Amino acid sequence: MNDSTPESRNRSPLLSNIASGVALSVSVFALAIGAWQTRLMQSQARASVWPYLSAGYTYSSDTDENAFIWRVDNNGVGPARVQRVTLTLDGHPMKHWTDVLIALGFSGKLHLSTSSISGEVIPPSLNRETAIEAIHINDRSVGAAFKSAVERFKMDICYCSVYDDCWIAHWQVSKADPVESCNAADDTAFED
Repeated sequence: MNDSTPESRNRSPLLSNIASGVALSVSVFALAIGAWQTRLMQSQARASVWPYLSAGYTYSSDTDENAFIWRVDNNGVGPARVQRVTLTLDGHPMKHWTDVLIALGFSGKLHLSTSSISGEVIPPSLNRETAIEAIHINDRSVGAAFKSAVERFKMDICYCSVYDDCWIAHWQVSKADPVESCNAADDTAFED
C-alpha cells in the first residue's frame, strides 16, 4: 500500500521539522551539560592545587635558642608562588629586616637568621615541614622586642596558584583575600 495521499505528504515535512527540532534541542542540552561539566572539572582542578598562606610567629621566653620565629606556612594543597611582600611597622614601610631592627632600636651584631620570601614557591605542608622562617631570632632581648611589637606590624603577602588565581595573606589574620593579580614590585615592597 502506497501512502502518498496529499495529507501524508503534508505530514512528512511536519514530522521531519519536529524531529529536527527535537534533535536540535537535545544537542543544545548536551552542549550545555558538557559546558557545565567542563566548568565543574576546572573548579575541581583549581581546588586540588589551592595554596593557603598564613603568617604568624612563635615566641619563647625560656632559655632555648628560639626566642622569636616569624613563620610563613602554606596550609593549602598546592604550591604558593609568592609575588610580592609588604611589611610596615607603625605604618612605615620597611624594605629589609635591618630596617625593622633599627626601628626597634637594635644595631650591631645580633644572633638571628633571615630567609627570603619574595619570589619563593612554598610547597604545601602535606605531612611535612615546609614553612619558611622569615626571621629566626636567638637573642632574648631582640626576641622580646619583636614579641612586644607584634601588634605594630602589618605584613601582606600576595601569592598565586599554578592557575594564576591570587590572594593576599595578612600578618596574624587567618583569612586570605582573593585578588585579581599581584601587582609588580613597587617602592613599598619588602625585599627581605
